[in-house]
Amino acid sequence: MTEQPFVLLVDDDPQQEAFALALNAHGVDAKHVLPDDLTAEDLNHASLVLIDEFIENWTAREAVKDSIGLFVRDGVALAAVLRSALDGRGPSPETAPTPRNTALVLRTGHLAVLAEGTPAFIRPMTVASRHDLEWVAEKAQVDAETLARFAALAVATKALPTEWGNPTDPTAQLQWLALGEQPWREDAIAQIELCRPPWTVPAATSAGRRWLSWFIQRIRPFPTFLVDDRRAASYLGLKPSALDVLLGGDSDAAAALKQAKYTGQLAAFAGRRWWRAGIAAVKQLALQTAEGRGADDIARALGALHGTDLDALGLRHPVFQIDADYNVVDEPLEITEAV
Repeated sequence: MTEQPFVLLVDDDPQQEAFALALNAHGVDAKHVLPDDLTAEDLNHASLVLIDEFIENWTAREAVKDSIGLFVRDGVALAAVLRSALDGRGPSPETAPTPRNTALVLRTGHLAVLAEGTPAFIRPMTVASRHDLEWVAEKAQVDAETLARFAALAVATKALPTEWGNPTDPTAQLQWLALGEQPWREDAIAQIELCRPPWTVPAATSAGRRWLSWFIQRIRPFPTFLVDDRRAASYLGLKPSALDVLLGGDSDAAAALKQAKYTGQLAAFAGRRWWRAGIAAVKQLALQTAEGRGADDIARALGALHGTDLDALGLRHPVFQIDADYNVVDEPLEITEAV
């Protein structure tokens, strides 16, 4: 039986024990510890460490508050200390570092302050990149979706390849992404390459953390070789609701769409994703029977293949807007109306 990923929650609030217990219901083994009770054994066992930003009750720290080199001011500083401990750096040049694939996440109630001046959508990525973290999360978010995200991150971290091999044969990485032997596999790999993945040396020398950071910070949140429901549907001339209708069928179009669904690591992290190359294959299937090459023609062809009408988007060349916080506006507009 495979051992469950271990999630370590470091927080000075005893009530966070309930959060750890809730995480246990999502397929991980979670444990909450007070800062004074943090041990090397627990840290080295963890796939994911969740760290509170502001730690006020920490007896051992207060005892050295006049020694600035020993005083760990907050969770950001603690994360740096824990990363050094995980990698086995120091205390002398003769000590060779041995990186671990443990993900560190900062939980904060003050993300806007940490990322002051940064649009809201990119704050987690910005702060995580700045402080050598994998992710940053709002501490106030304690719902089932948030718990599922943390569990997915722990599972994804534990599943990182142990051998990174040759960049011309990234078998382990593509297995982590669950890219199977699809007809559009080579197109997908080419699109991955365009996103400058840390195939080998950066990934291997960081025990895979650079790969994880690249994927969760640069790939998952944005339209890259993976796209969200809105964009996947728009490429097919459909409204997002039509994707679930099409998935529910047994036509060739439904089968092609099912193959295009991303099912790799972090598939459950912040919404469904689709392989861009897979969606293009669905579009090509529709074009084989479409009367024209317009978006409406593709939508009608997919509806005919499915055996029922699908909600068409009604735009020839849809463009998605972003607001001042970089959030995507749900309703696209025609390209001629865009700046």
